[in-house]
Amino acid sequence: MKYKISLLWGLVTMMVVMAACSKEEALTAEVDPAPTFDTRTPLGQKQKEFFDKYGIQVEYKWNRYAYASDVVANPAKEEDVLPYLELLEIIYFKAMDAVGGASQTAVKETPVRLLLIGNGLNYGGAESFGESTAGQAGNIQPNRLTLGGLTPFGELLRAKNDTSDRDFLDAIYNAAPTSFPDDAGLIGFVWHEYTHFLDSKHQIPVGFELPAKTNYLRGSNQFLRVTYPEAISKGFFIPYGMQNEHEDFATYVQTIIWLSDAEINTYYLTNEATKAKYQLVTNYFTKLGIPITKLRDYLQQQSVINELIALKRKYEQ
Repeated sequence: MKYKISLLWGLVTMMVVMAACSKEEALTAEVDPAPTFDTRTPLGQKQKEFFDKYGIQVEYKWNRYAYASDVVANPAKEEDVLPYLELLEIIYFKAMDAVGGASQTAVKETPVRLLLIGNGLNYGGAESFGESTAGQAGNIQPNRLTLGGLTPFGELLRAKNDTSDRDFLDAIYNAAPTSFPDDAGLIGFVWHEYTHFLDSKHQIPVGFELPAKTNYLRGSNQFLRVTYPEAISKGFFIPYGMQNEHEDFATYVQTIIWLSDAEINTYYLTNEATKAKYQLVTNYFTKLGIPITKLRDYLQQQSVINELIALKRKYEQ
């Protein structure tokens, strides 16, 4: 009898426990508060505009732990942040809107965070040690984009002398200070780094690495000893791209957004590998709603150049 009572009591207890477990408690989650902006300042107003329009949070105050404990960098000067954001507005956001539909592609295909630094990052804990980079995106930080070069572009914008306009436009279109490779200037640099973001989100074009698969120089800096003609003959646009398929993809974009169709056809599309990869890259961007040759043509328009010069006049001293 005692056994039966104990068994019955055990069954009752188990049923009570099961009933309690079946009633799941409502899940709660902590949600970060919406960012706030000091709209009393032009910089705060621009940060709010970028967040409201594109969903991007701009950060420029230095925090090494956003990268690694041993990273060093020169932080962005606050006076350089707004001019750089206005540059990005012209060569990146407005350009993307112009070819992809106003606020459509740019909203869907841009990172959540934009981190800005004075020049570049150096991993290793000392100014002269480790791996240096002026920009960063991709697998190391899949939903953010780090851009450097604020210090030299601030200086270029403020300069006022006989060659300052030419120097400024050369840095925008041809050779960017502090970035490597510097091909295609600030435009090439920004779109190179942005391509790494796209790579982390969508991966590289399917089959892109195959035409030159055996020619990658993985895990080394041998590309420094390769000339441009040699790189092109092996299926690459820039020697830097020979490191791996990810840099290869980004340097294709960097070149296509820079040179005319005639230049690309004459100097780069000289073998089956470059032709195949070029087609894959252009198709990739078209499917994303950012036709890359239209983007290049837009950025070369005189109206864009005029807008860049007008921005320079605003900050000249």
